Amino acid sequence: MAVGVFYRPDDYVGVGKRLLIDFIDTVSAIAGCALLTLLLIYTWPHARSLGIAIMSGWTAIWIGYFVFLKRSRFRTLGYALTGARIVNLQGQRPSVFSLVIRLLWVAGGPANFIIDLFWIPSDPSRQAIRDKFAHTYVIKKAAVPLGESEIVYRTYNIFGTTFFFPEVRELTSS
Repeated sequence: MAVGVFYRPDDYVGVGKRLLIDFIDTVSAIAGCALLTLLLIYTWPHARSLGIAIMSGWTAIWIGYFVFLKRSRFRTLGYALTGARIVNLQGQRPSVFSLVIRLLWVAGGPANFIIDLFWIPSDPSRQAIRDKFAHTYVIKKAAVPLGESEIVYRTYNIFGTTFFFPEVRELTSS
């Protein structure tokens, strides 16, 4: 039996703060890409490979920021300013693979914003769909687990497709 941790309901970060985190982090990553682009335009010696250099740089910035920095103890600017952190089902730092899965949701663009507005408030652990896929929770920085419980698989039907996501079983009082 796999075991995970659960937190107080108020320890899970809500939709408003999560959208603020996304905004701050997206603006930060775009600013980094813009600065890199300007730097490369004025310093890159081979015009033919400038596009490849820019795209490679952007990829490195997004992976570095949204995977490695988010996973570190420093966190991204959005997480640091809002007092949030991201954890896996066991309450530990998520794996690089989990954060890459979350990052791939960027491809959804503005649709993520609209989906998050409706999905996060209706989820008991305030997980976004990308968190379901990545097996992560966004919690307050100072949150400590209330306890442990069994990890179970719940069924979700999303856009006509059935998914099974692991979640920490909710403890009910008897």
